[in-house]
Amino acid sequence: MRGVSRHRVIGFLTRRQYGKTTLAALLALKKMLRTPGHDVVFGSVKLDLGREIVRKESAALRKAFALLAPGIGKSVRLTAVDGKGRSVDSVTPDDWAELYETCRLELRLYHDRNTYSRTKVVALTPDAVGETGDLILDEVGRVRNFAEVYEAVKPIISSNPEFRCVFTTTPPPDDTHYSFDLLAPPLDAVFAVNPEGNWYRSDLGVWVLRVDAFDAAADGVPLYDDDTGEAITPEESRRREPDKDAWDRNYGVKFVIGGSSAIGLPELDSAQRRGVGQCRFAMVNEDGDLDDALDFMAEHIGTGPVAVGVDWASSQKEGSNPTAVTVTEGDGEHEIQRLVLTWKTASPDVQRARLRRIIMAIASRHRGGRARRLCQDATGNQLFCRDVAKYLSGLVPVENVVMSETEKLPSYDSPVSKKTLLGDRYVAQFADNRMTCPPERYFREDHRLPKKIKGLYVCDPLADGKHGDTFDSGKLASHGLRSNRGIADTKLLRVGFTSARSFFPRFRK
Repeated sequence: MRGVSRHRVIGFLTRRQYGKTTLAALLALKKMLRTPGHDVVFGSVKLDLGREIVRKESAALRKAFALLAPGIGKSVRLTAVDGKGRSVDSVTPDDWAELYETCRLELRLYHDRNTYSRTKVVALTPDAVGETGDLILDEVGRVRNFAEVYEAVKPIISSNPEFRCVFTTTPPPDDTHYSFDLLAPPLDAVFAVNPEGNWYRSDLGVWVLRVDAFDAAADGVPLYDDDTGEAITPEESRRREPDKDAWDRNYGVKFVIGGSSAIGLPELDSAQRRGVGQCRFAMVNEDGDLDDALDFMAEHIGTGPVAVGVDWASSQKEGSNPTAVTVTEGDGEHEIQRLVLTWKTASPDVQRARLRRIIMAIASRHRGGRARRLCQDATGNQLFCRDVAKYLSGLVPVENVVMSETEKLPSYDSPVSKKTLLGDRYVAQFADNRMTCPPERYFREDHRLPKKIKGLYVCDPLADGKHGDTFDSGKLASHGLRSNRGIADTKLLRVGFTSARSFFPRFRK
């Protein structure tokens, strides 16, 4: 309760069945009692939890009234507001369900005959969580599109300095879930057992109160044996649990790293830490953005072999996928992604011109020469990719990669698609600690989207267009450092690098 007073956005991370909803009800009542005409919006992922918040508020009010003023119940009325003014006691469970499903379930606390504060229960979706007031979002770790929900609530939080937003949850089962990034502690955090729980600040700046089973037991809230009902220690509870990862999430309140993401978080974190000051990710919205990115690359690129990977997209809508380009320099078995770019444009001319500038910038480095290969995903854009190969004729060997094509390899039981093969090799570079990558958060989030399920790489897009595009361009660049086949059937011309530098004046030096 004190933490909510100190911080406007807060996470309450606890073991299962600790009392998150009860505390949420008390927080809502506190604001309703203190501020006439105030709204508290309770977002619930489950119907039964939506009903529970109002029931707990009602019970808490009755208890408070009984304690504060004997007999006050005769002058105070609790009603379920559905236009009929029925008392809470007369509303059946089916009524609660109907009220919730039509987004009319709320508890009103009247300060006088005309002024009331209320708690309104809504479905935890981007469209439903749109009313202003304090926000209590319950079990956010189980909300499938939580990133979109959070995007919807941020303007509400910023509209009034008195508004608060509370996220209650246990850690999500999938570490690509947005609540993982939003609420997870730093990787090296260590928490001592504390009956008051432990406070920490997440990497995204959210203050979180963490209460695991060990903290709860120290505060007199034990776990119980499934058979006898006898109180047992957290250590004994975990020993008996066959699924240790599930126990660690639900009772140990640990953000279990792994999930189903193709690249593990520790491996990606290590690669990004190495990339600080060496690598850069940039969104290109105009030519000046590309100028700055190429200046950075010119200052940091070395003399090793360089490959470029491109994953094309041809739309500039807000939620569409971007084009992604990765420039990777080889250093023995190690790879350094010097520059990763994304942009959105529907113009083929702009696409080709930007890629040519990148290729010319590489060719203009003092030592090391031009890029050894450009690999582009031609799965659904073979005609355009052939045109790009012709356009860059003489500047770089171009390989058009069709991801659906298969190969027979001794390391696989059956023919494997190039999408799987290149993905496996790229992921292996991270697992073997041989990657250095840009440290920016966009890169991390985009690289955590691809998942490997039953041997296949799949990726669900996010609302802002992220679709693992930098993962795809990265694996193509990695492939380009080693591949010696599949050069596009355009005749390579001999072009002196002096004339190349003349073509692009920014790199004459």
